[in-house]
Amino acid sequence: MKRYLALLLLTSVLGYVGCTPESSNPQVGVWKVTKIVDLDEKTESDPGNMHYILTDGFIMTVGGKEERPVVNKNFANMKPEEILSQLPAGGGFMSYQIKEGKIHRTTQYALSEYFEGKLIITEFELDGAKLVFRDNHYADGHLREWHMIRVE
Repeated sequence: MKRYLALLLLTSVLGYVGCTPESSNPQVGVWKVTKIVDLDEKTESDPGNMHYILTDGFIMTVGGKEERPVVNKNFANMKPEEILSQLPAGGGFMSYQIKEGKIHRTTQYALSEYFEGKLIITEFELDGAKLVFRDNHYADGHLREWHMIRVE
């Protein structure tokens, strides 16, 4: 059921972003993650198909797999394993405020309940169409950067 909520939230937020007037907040928009850098281990990874969607008060993340199989059925006619093959690999919905030059985001919903209710304080750098988030990842405590480019 939670995965269906994630898809509903994504659809709602995308609709909201597309219908709202211009924001004075330069971070508002749709951002594609181009790389994730683990600053502790000094490694870089390809995030695949991961996006951040920022509105004036909410952030949504969604990540999927490029190689998802094409299932020529709607969800009502799919078997459980076919539905699971179509769902995002990760995602979350957070409220946020910018305080003292950092993003203070609280996870309202995530595909993993481990992250729900957690406050994440994120440093960020915005340079035109490039955005970088930097914070400690709850899963392992490593300091990471998420490098993004503006899609919309």
